[in-house]
Amino acid sequence: MRFHKKIEFGRVFVYLACLLSSLFLSQIGDHKEPFSLALLYGMGAAGLSPILSALLYLLPALIPFEPIPFLLYAAQATLMSVGFYLQKRFGKNEFLKTGIFPLVALSLSLGLFFAFAPFEGYTLPLESIKIDAIVQKVVIAAVIFLLAAVFAVSMKALLHKLLKCRLREDEIVFILLCFTLVGVGICRFLSVNAYMGVAFFILLLYASVTKDASAPICAFVLALPPWLVAGLSPARFFIYGVAITLFIKSGRLAAVCAQLAVFFICGYLDGLYAYPTPQLVLSILAAVLPALLFILIPAPLIREIENKLVFYREKHLSRIAINRNRSAIGEKLFEISSVFREIETTFSSLSTGEADEAARAFLQSCVQEQVCSICQNRETCQNKGGMSALSKLIEIGCMKGKVNLIDLPSDLSDLCINQSNLLYALNHQLVEYRKYMTEAENAASGRALLANQAQGVSEILKNLALEQSEPLRLYTDKEKQLNVTLLRAGVVCSEVLVYGEEDDLTLSLVTYGKADVKKIAEVASHLFQTDMMISERLSLSQNKFCCILRKKPRFDAAFGVASMKKSGETASGDTHSVIKIDESKFMVALSDGMGSGEYAKRVSESTISLLESFYRAKMPSDLVLSTVNKLLTFNKEECFACVDIAVVDLNSGGASIVKIGSPVGFILSGNTVKVLENATLPLGILDSVHPDTGEYDLDENDVLVFISDGISDAFGSTADLYEALRTMPARNPQQFADTLLERALQAYGGKAKDDMTVLAVRLFKNIQIAA
Repeated sequence: MRFHKKIEFGRVFVYLACLLSSLFLSQIGDHKEPFSLALLYGMGAAGLSPILSALLYLLPALIPFEPIPFLLYAAQATLMSVGFYLQKRFGKNEFLKTGIFPLVALSLSLGLFFAFAPFEGYTLPLESIKIDAIVQKVVIAAVIFLLAAVFAVSMKALLHKLLKCRLREDEIVFILLCFTLVGVGICRFLSVNAYMGVAFFILLLYASVTKDASAPICAFVLALPPWLVAGLSPARFFIYGVAITLFIKSGRLAAVCAQLAVFFICGYLDGLYAYPTPQLVLSILAAVLPALLFILIPAPLIREIENKLVFYREKHLSRIAINRNRSAIGEKLFEISSVFREIETTFSSLSTGEADEAARAFLQSCVQEQVCSICQNRETCQNKGGMSALSKLIEIGCMKGKVNLIDLPSDLSDLCINQSNLLYALNHQLVEYRKYMTEAENAASGRALLANQAQGVSEILKNLALEQSEPLRLYTDKEKQLNVTLLRAGVVCSEVLVYGEEDDLTLSLVTYGKADVKKIAEVASHLFQTDMMISERLSLSQNKFCCILRKKPRFDAAFGVASMKKSGETASGDTHSVIKIDESKFMVALSDGMGSGEYAKRVSESTISLLESFYRAKMPSDLVLSTVNKLLTFNKEECFACVDIAVVDLNSGGASIVKIGSPVGFILSGNTVKVLENATLPLGILDSVHPDTGEYDLDENDVLVFISDGISDAFGSTADLYEALRTMPARNPQQFADTLLERALQAYGGKAKDDMTVLAVRLFKNIQIAA
């Protein structure tokens, strides 16, 4: 019931507004020209009741009552209601869908005005131009015919689209034109003061619900009717709009005070206080009454209007499309992740010991066929457990690779009368067995490697699927605040999008010209109370680009690297890497290929290249290391590498450090030196890898140091190296790396006895922007 009452109240308000508009439009001319006929046409085109609309058109003809104009209005109202009734009754026909009946009724109504309406003609401002009254009638009729189309578009927009969706530019222009005409009628029928009261109220309400810089434009439009009727300058009303815009953020009372202050100041400048008392009182009431009425509007009603305005301003379809695409991508990633998980399961299930058991059974059958099948003591051996003893001998041979007399089990030694032939045949088969098992082990290692890779890819895809499946959180209020704040700072944005988690927001905005990206970052940082930085700047056209801002990490990093190859060698076996994993994480790594020269360089570069690729893909650290280790062990030549890896989070300062077979590392923090040791073998020696890992918290000005064995060996002991580090300034990591390398070279007597590398990283705090 409540819903129906709200609908009926809204309809009553619409008809009341149409009645008043019809009254004011009928008063525009001096001879009751039917300008309200255009409104009647618009009401019918918008779907309002033809009979009620005709009645609302006829009522203003009673003020003042004149028989001939009243009869003309009645005839026109009848024609228009019949025209819209016929359109509703027969409008389903393809030809009649164009609205032919209302147009014919409008033309006949204007014909009645031309034929019978009393009209004396207007005196034009230019005396040299004289136009006959009949011609003036024709011109007025043509203007009303055109205005009918304007009112039709305006009424449809106001009744069916206002506060529901974005209006087109032509609809906005037509609505403003209609309002200006109604405003002229108010000024002529009531007074300019009465219109000013209505205009003040509209301006205050508009500024309250929009809270943006468009209020002065609204003020300029509102100033047009009194300018056209009484010649009042629009500049004064424009100043009202500026004052209200400046103070509306502080509340409705502040905006009203600003409006009244401008009114009284302008009144003093215009000599308002010299007017007769009645006129002075009316002028003051025209400013004060709408202000009081505006303050008395319930706050929930203003919030409801504001929310509706914000709602249809938003680009909901694009936001829905983003979330639908994210969901679809998430589902597809889940499916692909399942495929890789099945691949991993398949390869893992194939890696069993059945091949080894089958090979041993085949060995035994071959030996029995070559030796036991032609032995005269075969049945005795079989009856007394000789075949079981032979299985034990084969098991020993498979473990040792070769058998001799001392490996014969006692049972088999007592039973077998052809021991030499048995050992010869078995050793011959073991040679083939070793070849087969080598191939089988390589195939198993390959399957294990592929299974690990499939598992890693599956995990990455699953994490991406989970991330993409979550709907994007959007912040419309913050978008509006950012747009307004940037506008005040002189940056015009056509689109603003704020999304992500509360503590990790991402801002995307479209702006024009040579906008100051530094200013954009400063404004966003102050507004969101967290330091933001320009992450990307994408050019959309010659004068239009998109800025993407993300939270600036708490820390930044400076790097220093110093290296020297072994004297007499053409290449260094030491390779380093510094890569950015994402906006807040980076990886540093140092690989020392065993030995020196070109081969050590290739091993080291391959290791670093693999590490970079895997860490960029955000694969788990243990899976990365086992995969790299497995790939190095596949090499036919000796292929070893000592590795230091650190993944540093610039938001928290946390560092995940992995050391495999490498020399000591260090963390320099103020006057203290923390030693990072490990006791593992290099990558590529064993099939499995067990790295030394640790989690460390780095703070401002802490320095992480990785060195190759060429540096550590130069100092003789960790204690000597420790003392050297304590005396070296570390604020500049490049200078620190150069100094340490120079001291190591001096310890060698000026000649590098091994490849030497120093990698230093210092954290420092980013400059704070947000207040």
